[in-house]
Amino acid sequence: MEKYSEKTLNTIISYLPKRIASAFENAVFAHPVEEIRLRCARQPQIVTSCGDMLLECGAFTREEAGELLAKLCRRSVYSREEELKRGFVTIEGGVRVGVCGRPVMEDGSIVRLTDITCFNFRIAREVIGCAESIMPQITEHGKPVSSLIVSPPGGGKTTLLRDMIRCLSSGIGCMPVKVGLADERGELAGVVDGAPSFDTGPRTDVMEFAPKAEVINMFVRTMSPDVIVTDEIGGADDAEAIADAARCGAAVIASAHASSARELNERSGLAEIVSTGVFRRILLLRRTGSMLHICPVKL
Repeated sequence: MEKYSEKTLNTIISYLPKRIASAFENAVFAHPVEEIRLRCARQPQIVTSCGDMLLECGAFTREEAGELLAKLCRRSVYSREEELKRGFVTIEGGVRVGVCGRPVMEDGSIVRLTDITCFNFRIAREVIGCAESIMPQITEHGKPVSSLIVSPPGGGKTTLLRDMIRCLSSGIGCMPVKVGLADERGELAGVVDGAPSFDTGPRTDVMEFAPKAEVINMFVRTMSPDVIVTDEIGGADDAEAIADAARCGAAVIASAHASSARELNERSGLAEIVSTGVFRRILLLRRTGSMLHICPVKL
């Protein structure tokens, strides 16, 4: 069952400039909408599971970009600088809004993002049941084993991971376990007013908007999780935290960007994590339109 709630969609529409929101609401889409992209001096782009279209409402303006950024940051851009410099802001319902602008550099690192003129609303969705058939691939004797979910950007990792959390926490296809969710971008659980927007099951503890390596270490010390779940790993800090969690007896289920096993091995940070042997299973996702294909990778 695939869905994104009316509440989530209404939240997104409430951020859009009124004329663009009106055009979006009046448009007819043959397939589920996945992204709403706004670029200064260009028509708004709507991306669906099987293609894209441009809204016939005129170009997005710099004035609209400034107003949109202020709304996304609740009138305090400074308070969201840490997220912005990483290229996104997460709003209610687990919706990640990607941004592009002019980076301010210090010592070779981005310390601030200014003149933001491109926005990408990625519509978080829930596909209840999509992980149920692959639970045997990430469990042994009914218990989860450390597993890595791999796909290119937009390949379905987060949606699959979200349903895995539900299954693990609810005991669907496995024994019910305590789940620690390190939700660095706030999009897996989509917590609003303290409650997840998505079904994360009855045994899941959520920590949002903090570096995943730090949260993993915190979970191990204080929450005694049976399994820790996190999204988009890749750095040396992630590798160390995951290895430490495994040594302490917690399984780790994570995702990473790569389009093939070869690419996985060519990305230095990921290759380092995989080479430790902490992941017992690696699943590669390939997407064709709205269809998701899952292939085990030999270790």
